[in-house]
Amino acid sequence: MPKTLTSDPRRALIVKLGHIGDVLVTTPVISALKERWPDLAVDMVVNSGTEAMVAHNPQVNQVLVLRREHAGPLAAAAWHLGFLRRLRGAGYDLSLELAEGDRGAFLSWISGARVRVGFAPKTPRMRGRAFHVLAPRWDDHHHMVEAFLGQVKALGLEPRDTSLKFEPGEDGRAEAARLLAQAGLETGSYALVHPTSRWMFKSWTHGGNAALINHLADQGLKVVLTSGPDPKELAMAEQIKAQAEPGAVALDLSGRLDLYSLGGLIATARLFAGVDSAPMHMAAALGVPVLTIFGPSGEQMWGPWQAPSEVVVGECPQHPCGQAGCEDSKVSRCLVEMRPGRVCEAVDRLLHRTG
Repeated sequence: MPKTLTSDPRRALIVKLGHIGDVLVTTPVISALKERWPDLAVDMVVNSGTEAMVAHNPQVNQVLVLRREHAGPLAAAAWHLGFLRRLRGAGYDLSLELAEGDRGAFLSWISGARVRVGFAPKTPRMRGRAFHVLAPRWDDHHHMVEAFLGQVKALGLEPRDTSLKFEPGEDGRAEAARLLAQAGLETGSYALVHPTSRWMFKSWTHGGNAALINHLADQGLKVVLTSGPDPKELAMAEQIKAQAEPGAVALDLSGRLDLYSLGGLIATARLFAGVDSAPMHMAAALGVPVLTIFGPSGEQMWGPWQAPSEVVVGECPQHPCGQAGCEDSKVSRCLVEMRPGRVCEAVDRLLHRTG
């Protein structure tokens, strides 16, 4: 325990300003803090649209959503001033900033927490002065969960439970059950296929996904097809369904689900199939077998964490390149050239292994 943390903290703040999946993969940090200090009240600051990942987490005291859209400059200034006063007045003993961003560092600093933890900057920067304790930055060879837990370890803690935590909530589970009943689908009888990502260069081909859906149907699994509401994702889902065998998609819910009901549907699936995206992390957190396809992004950093899984990686000597498609073209050749047979074989292995 660092010298500056001279007594057990009563209230902690975690700042994670990122995308949906980014927030979910920080949940082992919450578990580690609660494991060491069971009575600790843990608050989280997250971006608007990501709060579903922790809204029903019983280990979280409250979720503070950082709004980015306001009626105008004066309304924005008034809201942010009130938000900062709320942070400052909360009386935090401990804060952890898990994104290495200047905005997050400022929020951690303004909270006035008596011990503030952040990542060591790559080069000397002013933001490093916002923290009392600096943890090592992440690298390409370790999972992001391990990087986040590095901040916990910098406090002298050795976490035991390092699993992801996600709860869709009663309403999410109830809506999922209603949709399944309406379609005549039973728990465990279906595979949920979520072929899209907000970053479309991470997505596999229409034909490949259609072949996967046909294969799942041949294995006796119904297929529930989902996607986000973005027009590009909806168009992709529609083209995949058009190329699949008639009736192979038992239920198409593309663009119709919020994150809670999507989580409820994932929770009772026999298998989740998708790409590097938030729903993949949701499946891993729910303990559902995961088939996932990785192209330009790195599975060592972002793969399904502590879940039964098969990860199919694009065959490219530059993997993971981290680019938005080859030469930032928005088209990833490693995914365009991925053979459906590789993915279907991975499905068979996963189904056999998970019984």
